[in-house]
Amino acid sequence: MNAVELTDLHFRYPGVPVFQGVSLAIPPGGLTQIVGPNGGGKTTFARLLLGLLKANAGSVSVLGVSPERAQQRSGYVPQHSLYDPQFPAVVGEVVLTGRLTGRFGLYSREDKAAVEQVLDDLDIADLRKRTFSELSGGQRQRVLLARALVSRPELLILDEPTANIDRGSARRLEGLVATLKQRLDVLLITHDFDFLSEQVDRVMCVNRAIHMHKRSDLTEDDMHRLFSGHLHDLGVKGATAAGSEATA
Repeated sequence: MNAVELTDLHFRYPGVPVFQGVSLAIPPGGLTQIVGPNGGGKTTFARLLLGLLKANAGSVSVLGVSPERAQQRSGYVPQHSLYDPQFPAVVGEVVLTGRLTGRFGLYSREDKAAVEQVLDDLDIADLRKRTFSELSGGQRQRVLLARALVSRPELLILDEPTANIDRGSARRLEGLVATLKQRLDVLLITHDFDFLSEQVDRVMCVNRAIHMHKRSDLTEDDMHRLFSGHLHDLGVKGATAAGSEATA
């Protein structure tokens, strides 16, 4: 069973085509890095996998079932910019919301034990009673990761996890993801082509089309072909400032 399968996928926003006739499979296991310029469709792809958007035509399969049926088996860490840092709750409560299964506000001892376990696993148990708003960017990212992991998902989607965190926090996150990919299917959405490059098993290049490569096979020539005009944004060496001015 593949982690993700797309069959003749078509998706468009009103008046704006994004994907047309995309078919591909992401095999189980390891880390898939999803790269591409802003506006190329990376986050749209994630929302399709999470069942937050529906294909106009074709099909999307996640863990062998529809995205809607796979929601309880999938964990998602959003970009900081899409999450309200003033959310009025302490860390333990934020993580506990990851155990919601339609029983709003009703949590079992097992739920609470799972929270304690994931806080320990991510080395943030000391943050349990601190409010989310007072945390640093790196701490918030680990809390959101804990929230995604507390439901013990089979698939983890990280959307721009290095946004708004410092270099030290990014290095710590690299270590966490390298460990997680040993037991989960991990999809890492990023515009930073170098993040976790040594740990990546395959690269999905998204720019209004989708191309899959083994990490070892992806060359700078491929990057120029797939992302002409966006290489500066992706951190590819040799990219010119003039080339980075093109738009998707």
